[in-house]
Amino acid sequence: MDTKTLLALIKSGETSKVELKLAPPRPSELAQRLCGFANAGGGYVILGVVDEDLTIVGLANPKDAIDTILQATRLCKPTILLDPIDPETYVVGGKTLVLATVPPNKEVLYQASGVFWVRRGSHTIPLEVGEIEQYLYSRGISSWEKKPVIEATLDDLEMSLVSELIATRPERLRTGGRLDNLEEFLINLKCAVKLEQKSTGRSKSTFQIHPTNAGLILFGKYPQRFIIQGEVTCILYGENLGVQRFIDRRVISGTIRDLIDGVDDFFRKHISVGGYMEGFHRIDQPEYPLEVLREAVVNAVVHRDYSLEGESVRVFYYPDRIEIRNPGLLLPGLTVEDLEQGRAISKLRNPILAGILRDLPGGYMERVGSGVNFMVEQLLRLGYRRPNFKQQGEFVVTFYHKTASQETQPEKETFNWGEQETRLIKLMEYLNKNGSITNREYRNLTGISEATGLRDFEQLLERGVLKVVGKGRTRHYTLP
Repeated sequence: MDTKTLLALIKSGETSKVELKLAPPRPSELAQRLCGFANAGGGYVILGVVDEDLTIVGLANPKDAIDTILQATRLCKPTILLDPIDPETYVVGGKTLVLATVPPNKEVLYQASGVFWVRRGSHTIPLEVGEIEQYLYSRGISSWEKKPVIEATLDDLEMSLVSELIATRPERLRTGGRLDNLEEFLINLKCAVKLEQKSTGRSKSTFQIHPTNAGLILFGKYPQRFIIQGEVTCILYGENLGVQRFIDRRVISGTIRDLIDGVDDFFRKHISVGGYMEGFHRIDQPEYPLEVLREAVVNAVVHRDYSLEGESVRVFYYPDRIEIRNPGLLLPGLTVEDLEQGRAISKLRNPILAGILRDLPGGYMERVGSGVNFMVEQLLRLGYRRPNFKQQGEFVVTFYHKTASQETQPEKETFNWGEQETRLIKLMEYLNKNGSITNREYRNLTGISEATGLRDFEQLLERGVLKVVGKGRTRHYTLP
């Protein structure tokens, strides 16, 4: 890191990525900070700076500070390896600072003093049991699909959909009664489980069959009764930043096939279709290739992290682009660079959903493991620019309108709005780049007062443009 970047980090104050300390705290306390950063995507500890007013004081004994940091890394379980492995020293205005760069964890959840810690805003707090469980789901260590939904029974499943799947099986399996027992069929698919019911006295144990999460999202009569996050929100905006009220908004629910078909209907309603004559026949030409968008939606609803309660797939349709926002991050071993270069290996977060959807009629999942390559190749063949993939607390893929198909970004629109709208443009650009923003970060970005910042956020929350996450000092804002 160069000195200019270091000073920019200090100027921004303490954030979810930066911790400022005048002097090194006790190793046990510092270990908690390091674990918090590692479990929250990485961050920086900068020693020699006053947090309250950001004054650079420097360290009298930087070597002792480095030793304290390294001791703290060894108190973490497992030991945290910094990047670079040794803390760095910088001299700014004759003052010596020490910087420790904490990389994000990789399939490891770090703890210190017997507690799993995480960075939330400018605070380091313990992870709750539910959050630890969600982390295991998000990294593919535990299976959300196979988890039974105790509140649900087989009456909550539409058995005609199960029979439809059976019809795709070879005839030799459908004869002789091998697939007549729908309950056993669902259990074998990992779409249901048989659980023993608690008994009292000397009564015999009884068993009841419950659908799993996979069973409900695939075959449920109304899956969102139990899986609230299993929906897709589609929003059509009239301008490129999404700061004004939307033109159309649709929340799509139902089974995973209903979600895919619902988004397809939304696109067909709003995508303009031109055409040309070839002989006596008219050839329709939509402004976006619908087959590519459908593939992206299938990937989103199949590969998303369903363990993130309250987080749904969102489709944002702007005049110059379409964004598909997918809860959760890529699984370990997959990177955005691999996707862009077409060399990503096939890793399934939800293999049960992918396998069954592939077998269901309707051609929902024809390109298992090759969908991203198909999207890129089709877009380039038709003269569009490459889609953009990024991670910012979620996975986002952006498709650009053909008028914005050059390698450079299209020129920004000219707005004749007032000062507030100018601030909101900066706000939306910051959110699109970083994923979330606090009131303090917004004030630093625009130079406004705290009250003005709160007023702007309240207006955007009222319009449905933003949503708020957390309370107190951990309060921050994200796109809906």
